[in-house]
Amino acid sequence: MDKVTVIYPVYNRSHLLKKALIALNHQSFIPQEVVLSDDGSEEDIVAAVREISDKIKFEIKYIHQQDKGFRLARCRNNGVRIASGNYLIFLDQDIIYTKHFIRTYVKNRKRGFFLVAWPIRLTREETNRVDLDMIESGEFDSIITKNQIKLIKDQFFKEKLYHYLKRLHLRKIGPKLRGGVFSIYKDDFALVNGFDEGYQGWGYEDDDLGHRLNRAGIKGMNPFYSEYSLHLYHEPFHVDGERVNEAYHLERKKMIRRGDYRCKYGLDNPIEDDKITEMKLK
Repeated sequence: MDKVTVIYPVYNRSHLLKKALIALNHQSFIPQEVVLSDDGSEEDIVAAVREISDKIKFEIKYIHQQDKGFRLARCRNNGVRIASGNYLIFLDQDIIYTKHFIRTYVKNRKRGFFLVAWPIRLTREETNRVDLDMIESGEFDSIITKNQIKLIKDQFFKEKLYHYLKRLHLRKIGPKLRGGVFSIYKDDFALVNGFDEGYQGWGYEDDDLGHRLNRAGIKGMNPFYSEYSLHLYHEPFHVDGERVNEAYHLERKKMIRRGDYRCKYGLDNPIEDDKITEMKLK
């Protein structure tokens, strides 16, 4: 029997994290373990989580690295390093979801595949209308439009097509890997050495992982036709969409095309050796 670990990278915004954990706590499938991997928050994440931990049904582990700027790749790898589950679901702390969202990952899991969703991005006004009852029930019909639902279904069919085009060698990759809403067996993740910790600063670390997984023969699928996730609105944490890793990413893509799908600095070889704190919260 597989053990499921959900991994959340965390950086401040504890109010959003608590909503995500409450949503997870009311899913039709409850994971055995959650890992909160902190990228050096100034907020007291531990205290915030303990405010709701008495109602939580799953184990919670917490790992914290020093704040040396945006290091999401290393942050996610940190979470995997202490995860005891063999099936990993990666979710961002600003994501909530319908009732059977996690079950959809677990039901469709398959070795040699990663699964990916496509979140609906809520406006500030829509986010303000999300209340605790919605989060616990996983019912968002009162705020989601028919067009937003159509976009979810359109994305499902589009990425189904991408999957088959990839199998027919008519496309280099299948569905795009989105770091905040994907799942994978730990062994498949380890095959490419996880996220490339050479990506420091915002952008491209999930694109890179997706390209390396595809090059290694790990295929992508989007199983989300009726279930969906919602991205809660918040102010952006990057400047005008600037991607500081663009030159590195272009060089790595060339190397990946030549077969170099295993990154140098990753799961088994952290790029830095700074102070790490671990604890169990639940």
